[in-house]
Amino acid sequence: MGRLARIACVFVLAAALACGTAQADSVFTVADVPIDAEAASAAEARELAIADGQRAALEVLLRRLTVAGTALPAPEADATAGMIVGFAIEDELVAPTRYRAALTVDFDPARVRALLRGGGVPYAETVSKPVLIVAVQRDAGGVLLWEDENRWRQAWEERAPHAGLVPFLLPLGDVIDLGMIDGERALAGDAKALAALAALYGTSEVVVAVAGISGAAAVAKPAAPAAESAEDEAPAAGRALTLRIGRSGNGRTQAIERTLIGREGESERALFRRAIERIVSLIEDDWKAANLIRYDEEHALQATVPIASLGEWVSVQRRLGDLAMVAAFRIDSLSRSAGRLTLRYHGTAEQLRLALDQADLVLAPEADGWFLHPRAPE
Repeated sequence: MGRLARIACVFVLAAALACGTAQADSVFTVADVPIDAEAASAAEARELAIADGQRAALEVLLRRLTVAGTALPAPEADATAGMIVGFAIEDELVAPTRYRAALTVDFDPARVRALLRGGGVPYAETVSKPVLIVAVQRDAGGVLLWEDENRWRQAWEERAPHAGLVPFLLPLGDVIDLGMIDGERALAGDAKALAALAALYGTSEVVVAVAGISGAAAVAKPAAPAAESAEDEAPAAGRALTLRIGRSGNGRTQAIERTLIGREGESERALFRRAIERIVSLIEDDWKAANLIRYDEEHALQATVPIASLGEWVSVQRRLGDLAMVAAFRIDSLSRSAGRLTLRYHGTAEQLRLALDQADLVLAPEADGWFLHPRAPE
């Protein structure tokens, strides 16, 4: 891929992610829920399947917004339908007494929030900026990052697009990336090189996910005929996969280690998929825990917003209105150069700062209050 084509590709991907992050309501859409039901007729089976799918979609959404292990509120039997503003059906398979399809459900954010608040359940809905995944494979054959033999990175590439609160982004692995960092430097946590790589992809958060694979069978994958399924590749039963997760960005670092043991009948690829979901869950739970909206806490602060143009002033107000953590804001005064706002918000000032940061708004202390302004382009 040429440099100009690469830049265009990265720009389009970053723009798509930014658009998705800005659309808060997209958090309340649950896509591709498989539905399957049997009944006396196809029409009855369809009705049952859709109702079951809508309840399943609501559970997916509630788990998306809450930390793992949270006791979820149980809505009344007929309440789920009242939370739905629309749904779509794809891939229908209709038989005389059976109905199968894929269901996408759009939920009403206000009603879902009311359900959680009514049940006293803390939740998060702030979407993180993309997290760049640098997937390093380490085994008896050495340290691999960009090499074609890096099966760990291939497993990340094969993963379906993520619909949680933390978008994940993979480097392209082209000649520009190769020149910025290699496997050894990523393994050592070269902060300068990792930060430069993250900036190249328009983000500041980077995770070095190291998979240490034990056992000779994990190093040399046996040759397989073209028709052989992925599940028949290198067996993982009894072998250990040691995960080391190093996260950096936004002025903080974090290191986590986990070990997964291959299960009976599990392939290496299936073990990799399980390890990826473990990493995703850890990162998302950490994000959600830091951004839980607690409605029993409400505070106020005054902030001065510089006005460079009318469009920027309107944009700041729109972004504030999109944040669930901001209960309300009032314009106290307005001049040609600045506006003075009073923000009422749930949670702590640090949580507010973090939520504003995801909307590219910077909140900084000043002598007589706070200074709120759009982040300057890098």
